[in-house]
Amino acid sequence: MADLKKIEVPKPLSDLGEAFGEAGHELYLVGGYVRDKLSGFDGPDIDATTDAKPEDFKKILRKRAKAFWDIGERFGTIGAEISGYDVEVTTFRSDLYTEGSRHPEIQFGDTLEGDLARRDFTINAIAADALSGGILDPFDGRKDLELGVVRPVGEPLDRMRDDPLRMLRAVRFQTTLSTPEKPFAMTPELERAIRGNAHWLDHISVERIRDEFEKILASANVSDGLRALVRLGLMPFVVPEFMETVDVEQESEFHHKDVFEHTLIVVGNVEAIPILRKAAFFHDIGKPRTLVYEHRCTYCGAKSTRKTAEEGECEVCGGRTLPKKIHFYGHENVGAGIARRAMKRLAYPKDDTEAVAHLVSNHMRPMSYAMGRDPWSDSAVRRFIRDTYLAKGDKELSNVDTLLKLARADITGGNPRRRGVAEASWRSLYDRVNEIREEDSIEKLESPLDGNELMERFERSPGPWIKPVKDFLEGEVVEGRLKQDDKEAAWKLAEEFVRENGFSG
Repeated sequence: MADLKKIEVPKPLSDLGEAFGEAGHELYLVGGYVRDKLSGFDGPDIDATTDAKPEDFKKILRKRAKAFWDIGERFGTIGAEISGYDVEVTTFRSDLYTEGSRHPEIQFGDTLEGDLARRDFTINAIAADALSGGILDPFDGRKDLELGVVRPVGEPLDRMRDDPLRMLRAVRFQTTLSTPEKPFAMTPELERAIRGNAHWLDHISVERIRDEFEKILASANVSDGLRALVRLGLMPFVVPEFMETVDVEQESEFHHKDVFEHTLIVVGNVEAIPILRKAAFFHDIGKPRTLVYEHRCTYCGAKSTRKTAEEGECEVCGGRTLPKKIHFYGHENVGAGIARRAMKRLAYPKDDTEAVAHLVSNHMRPMSYAMGRDPWSDSAVRRFIRDTYLAKGDKELSNVDTLLKLARADITGGNPRRRGVAEASWRSLYDRVNEIREEDSIEKLESPLDGNELMERFERSPGPWIKPVKDFLEGEVVEGRLKQDDKEAAWKLAEEFVRENGFSG
């Protein structure tokens, strides 16, 4: 790879290179497209750079584009869809962050080498002539790509200072490019620069931080990526609450790892669906704040709870108490609150935030099925399906299938000695859910009577009295005691409910 002189350029892109040449301008393919092409991959998203200014080259693009977008023109970037390729062309430039600024100051450059010199890492500072495919590699990026090295272009501190987001990008590239056959690693100098200056992320917009975090979460090596964020001191500037999970012990009967290590296992084993990955990341984040030790008196046997594992004094007899068990009472609700606040800080869409918080708050429900002394009734399973469903209008945000996927991954982070029992319980619940759903679409069940019908029947105005009635009727439907189309039975139940709750008259 280090000696490769050129890459094969698809004809639509070489034709574009020819058009730029005829107009007296240069056009080079750069960044991820060239890096991936050299690694044997080919994608539809193309980054290119040119000596032409946007007002000049957008005319060239517009003539050949099926679609065209110029929202980045003030930053020197114009985008176009050309024969199935999404091409973004940017004028040679350099980015510079000034202290206290959350957005880069854009400066146009004059040469390709100057443009490549301002890029983050050598593996991203390789260019290919759009017409001929000839490689230009002034910083030996091909060699680092072959060796699996994430090395900054020039001095690490200078590159991180130019754009502090590059600290997160370093973790992202190390995470996403690594394979079992060829792992990637940062240079020691780069790691030192990141550790000493992670606080520079304070000057970066939350949207840019969120986007890098999402790419790490989506990676096949997500656990390595999260570990690197913690190890390099970056996590406090992404989701600081996550740092609380490090070294927090758990009940060994159920977990063989601390909360941090357990979370990495779960995130790595859940499907790479964005909502699921975030739910796995946050699912136990409430544990550190709810940790209590169950103490037992060595004299009279009385139980008590304390925040520390240190020996105590029994409040019943004055004897010595010792910690016997660890509990995290209500950690799922505390975790859901943390997830909401953290995702709001990172400017996630509200629907995504609600879906993740919903999954976190319900992630212990399958465990209650496993731990229950008596098997769940069909009615309880129906309620479980209904409670774990979340929708906004006609848009489904989460459902029982998603929750069960999270629960399945959670089992993989449990104590290996109990894993077989947990897996059998999960399978039983999974089968019960599917059997019940074959009979009814539980998630879509509603009250047989709507608000207008209730107001007309009871000759009452709109008000807060309607919702309890509808919720009661809906509950009867979910429990299987009322058919959704049985309005006659629904009226009898509604009249009795209104009368007993003082809504009549």
